[in-house]
Amino acid sequence: MDAKDLLKMLDLDGKPPDTPKASGVIAAAGAEPAPPPDASPTALDVDAWGLRRGQELVAESERLRKSGTDPFAAADFFSAAFDPDPKLAGSCADRRRHQFVSQLLDTPEYHALHAATRLDDTAAGIAAAHFAEQFSRLKKEDTKDHAGGAPGDPGDALGDEMATLRAVGRAVAEAGKEVGELHESMAALGMGPGSPGSNDPRAVAELFKRVRGDPTLRRICELAGRFRRVAQSKQRMKASHGLDDIVGVEPSGDVGRLLPGELAKLMIPELELDTLRRIVERQAMCREHHAVEPMGKGPVIICLDESGSMSGTKIHAAKALALALAWVARQQRRWCALVAYSGDSGERLLPLPPSRWDESRLADWLAAFIGHGSDIDVPVREMPRMYAELKAPPGVTDLVFVTDARCRLPAGVRDTFLAWKRAAQARLVTLVIDNQPGDLAHVSDEVHSVRSLTPDSDAVGRVLSL
Repeated sequence: MDAKDLLKMLDLDGKPPDTPKASGVIAAAGAEPAPPPDASPTALDVDAWGLRRGQELVAESERLRKSGTDPFAAADFFSAAFDPDPKLAGSCADRRRHQFVSQLLDTPEYHALHAATRLDDTAAGIAAAHFAEQFSRLKKEDTKDHAGGAPGDPGDALGDEMATLRAVGRAVAEAGKEVGELHESMAALGMGPGSPGSNDPRAVAELFKRVRGDPTLRRICELAGRFRRVAQSKQRMKASHGLDDIVGVEPSGDVGRLLPGELAKLMIPELELDTLRRIVERQAMCREHHAVEPMGKGPVIICLDESGSMSGTKIHAAKALALALAWVARQQRRWCALVAYSGDSGERLLPLPPSRWDESRLADWLAAFIGHGSDIDVPVREMPRMYAELKAPPGVTDLVFVTDARCRLPAGVRDTFLAWKRAAQARLVTLVIDNQPGDLAHVSDEVHSVRSLTPDSDAVGRVLSL
């Protein structure tokens, strides 16, 4: 029996079946499997608000447009970072994006990042930009790897999965770094969790954009985070008078003072997340206590030398220390002011009330530098006038001087300043960098000579324990 007889027996009319050309076989093997007709345009279950947010992000972000991200992909990446519990769709029109997002949601590094980005519009937008950039890079690598190769190779699936994992790892690592910088910058400039203005995404985004674009501000905010952590430790170690009377109710985030009604809401699944959000934002209802010993004090004034010799590392550390002290004052509900001087060339004064700070003016103050000569009697001589000009509230005043100059004070200036100190109930702590204090020792309650301003030095710790 030959081949023709066999074909006749199989009712094939003696004709061999049509076979595709070799090039057709290769094309079919290398082609992407067609998505189901009902495939979602997004890899995640995204609601109408998320889709609209994706369109807005593409319109607002040059980074997303440069990476070629479409609104559906932007919605996926933003939802992965923003939504409390992102859900993967059954199928997606873009199989590669579905694979990328699926791998992303399964990594423990993503879950650590997600804790810092969920329900935070600005942080989620930053993470989305990094996800989009790495996904775009992955698509380009796919094109290069498959060009001229042998599609259909069993090793392709494994190679694609490994490439996806590498892209996800890079995206999460870079996003985590920038989100960390965002939180450090916002906390340094008075917009940390629970602070006034922290729930204004546009203001937060504008301020962070400014910090990212200014190396001086970035360095100061980075250092301020280290000083602030020391301040937190020092403040926790302080002995405080006990609480005596409940005098009312106030919005706060202190779990130990939550009202019974707020605690009960934590046991109701439908109210638990909203209650946790209000605790984090310091909007939960808490008991307000009153102590026999009044906790309120007067203002905190930080006076920095901005002469030319303080430029660079010295002034960056000094301003970071000033931000940490301002944070301490705010935690104690105290009025604060920042003063910069350089000889008689004009000082820069910035009041920081315990309510919302003017973040833009604060950034201006931090970024500026006078850089003229040094005449140390200026803050001593002019402090009574500056105190009145700042309209500082009355009360026990903590005054901090930071300079690198050796002080020589005329007797008249010294006596006038000491008289003002007694009248204003002021207490002066002076830090002299890499020099001797000179006559400042005669007007200061405490004076410390330090080689440099570092968070772990005893002198800095003493100042941060005010």
